[in-house]
Amino acid sequence: MKYIDIHCHLDFPDYGDEIVGVFERMVEQEVGAITIGPDLESAKRAIKIAEENENIWACIGVIPSDNDTEIFDEKEFEKLVIHPKVVAVGECGLDFFRTKPESLVKEKEWQESLFKQQIEFALKYDKPLMLHCRNTYDEVLDILEIYKKGEGGEKLRGNAHFFTGTVEQAKRFLDLGFTLSFTGVITFTHDYDEVIKFAPIESIMSETDAPFVAPVPHRGKRNESSYVIEVVKKIAEIKGEPEELVRETLLKNALQNFNIVLG
Repeated sequence: MKYIDIHCHLDFPDYGDEIVGVFERMVEQEVGAITIGPDLESAKRAIKIAEENENIWACIGVIPSDNDTEIFDEKEFEKLVIHPKVVAVGECGLDFFRTKPESLVKEKEWQESLFKQQIEFALKYDKPLMLHCRNTYDEVLDILEIYKKGEGGEKLRGNAHFFTGTVEQAKRFLDLGFTLSFTGVITFTHDYDEVIKFAPIESIMSETDAPFVAPVPHRGKRNESSYVIEVVKKIAEIKGEPEELVRETLLKNALQNFNIVLG
């Protein structure tokens, strides 16, 4: 394995019967992945995919949404988290992007409760968090900083997935010992160049968020994990570092942060 896509959704129906080809291309190009199960049923499918593919692992949790009937069933997730290929909890966090203003107070309270449940679950099972924080970086950081000073300590760790925040927000994550991951978006906008230049290479990881946001030269197509190679190339270009050095470092970062041992 030479590359790893640390955040994708390989169980999503977007792939249909073409998923076999996706897996084949990953093997051909020596790309591994962490597939995300953002609800209980998806988490089960993610584990099944990980079981059936050597260089694929699973992350399990409940994504924040404006559906306040979504729960984190700890008893059911306890049955899953002990699987040897489960490497993280999430994607979890806060997301009020689609929340109506009149529902914001109630929704914020609901999502914060859901997020805190998963933080405590990750601490209990000593797993890193996979964070989802669309336009809510400061709110998520405020919660994490409280846990870091309290019961979390050194056990509290994780990654800010699809990072699109500011340098100041990046610094707060780094101060907590969290990492940042970037998607193919960086191949068609310069909006995040400053953050990528700022963050130490040891604190960066690569992802696709497939099947979404395919990078150049595949933009407009359905994304897949093998395209993470384009993300790695772009990070190297932005940081002005040799591509091979960046590739090796990003792979090492993922293996260390998710406690992945290659066979």
